Amino acid sequence: MSRVTIQSIADHLGISKFAVSRALTGKAGVSDATRLNVQKVAEELGYRVRRRQPTSGTTIEVIFEDRTVASRELWIDVQDGVESEAMNNGFEMSVRWSNDPRILRRLESSAAGIILIGPQHTAMFEAVCQGALPAVVVNHVVPPLLEIDQISATDIEAGLYVARYLAGLGHRRVVYAHGKLGYPGRQARLRGFAEAINSIEGMELREVAFADDQAASDLREAIISMVQSNFEPTAFFCGSDGVAVTVVSELMRLGLRIPEDVSVIGHADYGIATQISPQLTTVRMPHRQMGIAAVRTLLSRASSSPELEGLPAQRINLVPQLVERQSSGIASTRSWRTRLRRFEEIGP
Repeated sequence: MSRVTIQSIADHLGISKFAVSRALTGKAGVSDATRLNVQKVAEELGYRVRRRQPTSGTTIEVIFEDRTVASRELWIDVQDGVESEAMNNGFEMSVRWSNDPRILRRLESSAAGIILIGPQHTAMFEAVCQGALPAVVVNHVVPPLLEIDQISATDIEAGLYVARYLAGLGHRRVVYAHGKLGYPGRQARLRGFAEAINSIEGMELREVAFADDQAASDLREAIISMVQSNFEPTAFFCGSDGVAVTVVSELMRLGLRIPEDVSVIGHADYGIATQISPQLTTVRMPHRQMGIAAVRTLLSRASSSPELEGLPAQRINLVPQLVERQSSGIASTRSWRTRLRRFEEIGP
């Protein structure tokens, strides 16, 4: 017999997972009749409601989907914040790599709580919500209305701010350089960036994407296409600092000066931002502080803190900061045609 889940109860009753979850956990948002019906069907199907109780565990378990995710600079910074705040509160931190929800059951006797960092499978999210341990997610995206606390950053707001910052410097033709497609945070920043640009008269936006963040040949082809269509951008906002380094390198190789001819802005403020010349203007993300916030939220839940008692799951977004360095400046009025090397190769 297959395992009974909140989804299977919802399918059986023809209602949403949200309604089932609220009915089983005693939270508001469903009628008394629905609550009783859900509880009755859950019992008939053999579903066991697992109540969360204050835990005496001494370890905060950090779970990544895999080692590749855990090795990225972003998540290393988050992990550093988790470890620091855990130690300040007398807890140890343990890091695991798994996409198997069954790992949660094995951790219940020793863990104070779970922190999921980075992308996760839906099954892991659901298992955490159904489990006995308090949990927090540190990631850009969680499934809609999931009953779990989430710590993230204001990606849309960052995009809005960068667009207005560039507009204030006189930039009117700008490019958003995704790098590799498929990252939710980059898409969110583009939404904010595009929203602000669309609200400013005379401002134009183009987008470029690469096969990977270091694919300079893809950027070169995009630049050629833009110049041939008489679109000469004065600024690039990039999906990450790594993408920004690719953009800076290729623009300079083509003979353009940074920032005299083109401004380039990155995102994250990784170490590489100050290791190139000119140093990179970028949006500093509070990754370490996200880890700290995750631990504080988790421990409040674990201790049944009155501050959170009776409150629904929280979506906590920390605010980033623009760090101005040497790669951004006032919009250039000079044509690219006077600067690009071997312009005859690009054509009229």
